[in-house]
Parts: sequence; structure tokens; C-alpha cells
Amino acid sequence: MDSQGAGGKAPAASSRGRRALGWLTGPVKLVAVVVGVVGSVVALMSLVGRWTDEIWVQVGVAAVVTALVPFLLADRLLPKDGSARPGLVSDVLALSWMGGTTAAVVLGGSLMHAPLTAQAARFDEQGWSRAAWATRWAAGTELAVATPFGKEAEAEAAEAEAEPAEAGVTAEGSPVVATAEPAPASAEGTPAADERPAPPEVDEHGRVEPAELFRAWAPSVVTISVDSRRGSAVGTGFVIDEHGVIATNHHVVDGAESIQVKLFDGTKADRVELLETNEEDDLALLRIEAAALPRPVVLGVSDEVVVGESVVVIGNPIGLEHTMTDGMVSSRRVYEGKRYIQMSAPVSPGNSGGPVFDEHGDVIGVTVAKLWGENLNLAIPIDVLKPMIKSEYPSARGFGESRW
Repeated sequence: MDSQGAGGKAPAASSRGRRALGWLTGPVKLVAVVVGVVGSVVALMSLVGRWTDEIWVQVGVAAVVTALVPFLLADRLLPKDGSARPGLVSDVLALSWMGGTTAAVVLGGSLMHAPLTAQAARFDEQGWSRAAWATRWAAGTELAVATPFGKEAEAEAAEAEAEPAEAGVTAEGSPVVATAEPAPASAEGTPAADERPAPPEVDEHGRVEPAELFRAWAPSVVTISVDSRRGSAVGTGFVIDEHGVIATNHHVVDGAESIQVKLFDGTKADRVELLETNEEDDLALLRIEAAALPRPVVLGVSDEVVVGESVVVIGNPIGLEHTMTDGMVSSRRVYEGKRYIQMSAPVSPGNSGGPVFDEHGDVIGVTVAKLWGENLNLAIPIDVLKPMIKSEYPSARGFGESRW
């Protein structure tokens, strides 16, 4: 009788163990399914986006592939005699979807970096801010697109004093793309004045054609790559003096463990030093040492900027180096007590820290943010940067092998 009683308790104990395991694995599997499906859809959308920018086409194709492939895989793994254990199908689905998401995150800093970053920009255009943030996180680029405005930039920002629009402005938001040849270096290491691109030619009104502006000043714009605990990021900067000092945004270099600066001709700076940062105004200064330093830009006077004035932006949107777009000054705006230049020149993540040129070829602002709307973009007035420029920087520090 005793042996029978002991034998009768074993199945009951085993059943309770299975139920307890089910209570533990069920929520884990549910989370894996939800996260895996969303992550797989976003990853596939970024790949489909290489062929089409239509967001709903991307969603449709990604959803179909995400649904079909795991089910086909589960069907192949099911025994033909019907002896499959309970939960096998859901296990296969969860593993398939979570595997796709994990692969996208792991490859986010290399093979999937560009597609994911481009997809985040498309989510921005749709106003899907949470999806954009998550996609940038997977791509490791959330640092480059952080802004001081959070997720909201409402129209209640008070408009600063502005003068009437001038005639002869460019078409709002129309992109301009041009190319220019990089300047050769002199034997001394810094290009001589006649070896660097000549200053831009101006017309009888002192204005500069966009293509002429790009030829003259694109070599002064640099690509800034940053590695931090939050991942890798790409931003823009521009040379402001003959000593290799570069202006950019604070949020581009915030938390940087290493900084790399690449010049227009593809060469990389031998040394990089962080001179000063201003978190409140979102500005920072770097200094580079290179065999050939570009010509510094001309800093204009942002207080003289008027609404309707033409502007040109050069930067590295989603890593597409030295892209130029044009537009106009849409407003001089105050947000949370700070002054900004609102412009219609299109920008994207990666433009942060880049120069905004006026129609005379002078830099009047530093690109800082893309708002949730069509061609609603902000720049920090260049007059805010000028007090940061000094003859000495006692708090300067270098990075790794680049330490001075």
C-alpha cells in the first residue's frame, strides 16, 4: 500500500511542476513575442526602405514577412506524426521574432547602422517619435539626435522681433547638392592661402550662389564620430579659426569616450581635443591637429538676420557626408527663454552642429534641432557661440591616443 501511495504522488508533483514552469515561462514568452514582432517589423522596414520611402509599403511588406517566415519554420519543425510537445509552435515563433530583433540590435553599429538610422528619420517625418527613438537606440545613434526640446516643440513659443521678408528668396525647402574638390596640403602641414579653395565669389549685391558657397566652404565642414556608453553617433562641425578650433553642439559630444574628426578630403585628424562645452546653450568647441587644416569660415552677425533671408546648410544627415540644402529664415523665435533661428532648410539627424550660412556666405547659426513638422528646424544664433571663443582653454582634454 505504501509503495502504491508513493507512486500515486509522483504524477501529481510532476504536474504541479509543469504548471509552475508554465507560470514562469508564459510571461517571458509573451514579452519575447511582443518585442520580437515589433523589432523584426522595424528591422525589415529599414531594409525595405532602401528601395522605397513609402512608409505604408514598408509596413505591409515587413508585416507579411514577419508573419510568414516564423510560421513556415514552425511547420517544418513539427513532427508529421502529431507527437509535438505542447507549446512548440509558440516557442519557435517567439525565438524567431526575438532572434530577428536581437540580430538587428547586434548589427546596429555596423551592417544595420545606416538602414536603421535612415528609418528613424522616416519615423520622425511621420511624427512617430517613440518609434524613431527606439530605432536610433538600436542603431546606436541616439546621442547624435538628442535635442534640448524633448519630444514636444509647440507653437506657443514666443516670436522674437523680426524684420519683414526680403524679395528674391529661394524656394522654401528646395534641396541643393553640389560637389567640390578638396584642397591639397602644403609642405608645412597647413594649406597656404592660395592652396585652399578661394573665398566665394559674390554678385553685385554681395550675395553668393549656393554652388559657389559649397565650393568655397564645404572643406571647412567636418564629420564628427563619437563613441560613448550609449553607442556610436555622428554629427557635424565647422572650423572657426586658423588653429583648428571646431564648433559643434554639446549634445553631439556629450558623454564621449572617444571622438574622431574626418575632413572633407577623407583624411582623419591626428589629434582631437575637447576645449569647452556649454550644455545650457548646447554648444561645444573642439580642436584638431591635422596635416592640412581647412580655411576657417567667416562668422556673421545673427542679430542682423531677417525673416525671409535665404540660408544654406551643410552637414551629414544620417551619415551622408557634406550634404547641402537650402531654404529661408522662417522666424526668429524664443523657446524656453532662449533665442533660435527657425528655418525651412531641410535637416536630419547627423546635421547637428553644422553651419547655417546666409546669402553672403557667412555663418549665422549652428544647426541644433529638427522639430516634429515639415521643414521646421532650429539653429542656435552664431552670436551665442562667439563668447566661447578664447585664446586659451584651461579645461581642454584629449581622448585616448589623441590626448595632448
